Amino acid sequence: MMKNKKIIESLERIKPDEITRRRILSTILSKNDSKEKVVKMKKNTMQILVPVALVAALLMTNGIPKLTNPNTSLLYSKGNVMVSYIVDAPEIAVDPMAITAIFSEDEVFNMFKTDKFMGTVKAVKNVKIDFNGVPSYRAIATILVEKSYDGNAKVGDEVDLLLPGPVDAGQIIGADYNIQPAMKAGERGIFMPIIHDDTSMWEENGTVLDLREIAEYGIIDTQRFVFIETKEGLVFVRETFPQIKDAKTLEEVETYILEKIK
Repeated sequence: MMKNKKIIESLERIKPDEITRRRILSTILSKNDSKEKVVKMKKNTMQILVPVALVAALLMTNGIPKLTNPNTSLLYSKGNVMVSYIVDAPEIAVDPMAITAIFSEDEVFNMFKTDKFMGTVKAVKNVKIDFNGVPSYRAIATILVEKSYDGNAKVGDEVDLLLPGPVDAGQIIGADYNIQPAMKAGERGIFMPIIHDDTSMWEENGTVLDLREIAEYGIIDTQRFVFIETKEGLVFVRETFPQIKDAKTLEEVETYILEKIK
């Protein structure tokens, strides 16, 4: 009985490879990642031995399985890259040499190819991206599209946005260590994400991740490319957008966006 129980527990910790078919992007989001340093990681100390015959059977039916931490679930695995949902991201050391990109109003609207839509945040989950043993941390937000102003997103779509860092205590710690407000489930906003395409490749530690495999879009920052309604009010960097610096509602931002994309 004890042996059978261990086999069942082992099975519950095995996740077969699954490749998400959704599209995404973000060369910009990952460009400073070589500077990222992990200070502290939580390690799973429990080890489970899976019988050889059981592993062989799983290999034959499901392909190569992954033994995962009970606090994670596999999102994507190919070659030497594995992406997993995680509950908590580790602490990241601040790099005093990192430079935060600050974009002007003109650059926000003209430097990047973005979709523009209004929607509600359905979920935000942290992810660990493992480049052949070298980890990096981000978050993915799922947005239900309610209005589409420009681009491919359609009303009723649920789209995934790759955020510039993991979410912790209501904040996002970006790859360039810029602290940004984190969106939360249930909040409404206007989003201007970058569309991931065939140039959206993140190379790290001698291996490459096609960002389209884990999200349709990437967000450069959540202050100039997102206008979000929170309990504290409408949040965005107001000095970047002088025409709407006193805006209090998403509808005011909507009118402004529509004028900019005429």
